[in-house]
Amino acid sequence: MVTLQTAKYIRTNTTRPSYHAEVTAPIPVLYCDENYGNKGFWMYWKCIEKPYIDESETHKHDFDQYLVFLSGDPKNMLDLGGEVELTLSEDGINKEVHIFTKYTTVYIRAGLYHCPLVYKKVTKPIIFYDFVNTMQYNRKFQDPSKTWQPSNTAKNRLPESKSRKEP
Repeated sequence: MVTLQTAKYIRTNTTRPSYHAEVTAPIPVLYCDENYGNKGFWMYWKCIEKPYIDESETHKHDFDQYLVFLSGDPKNMLDLGGEVELTLSEDGINKEVHIFTKYTTVYIRAGLYHCPLVYKKVTKPIIFYDFVNTMQYNRKFQDPSKTWQPSNTAKNRLPESKSRKEP
């Protein structure tokens, strides 16, 4: 079998594990690391099929982040078929709760406190997309004595990519 010279530009079935029991489908991910464009960002998509709390603690980052919520219904991707609640705060104290039921994008600038993120109602799949402008993930809390510890499955460095070649 001949190896194509441009094969280094293609990754297939790159995924990361789910950190929530409610999300059981594989989570596709794009790592733009030193071996793949070297732009220093990553993004992932996941399918939400039932209500749950995705992230309960308000925190901030030293990098920008974008969130996208859209319907998994190919005939109407603009109606979420559910209700999502996201809390934002400039100072970590005065928190504002945003509720949306339609296709929504959220820009979280570096230093903007955010979360909890709660999927309150889900009547059809909701596709969640997360774009993080760093390769080194971390969190900071309002209380400076509190530090972020990754869950037993998460790491502060992105997990190794699980990429498989098409046969």
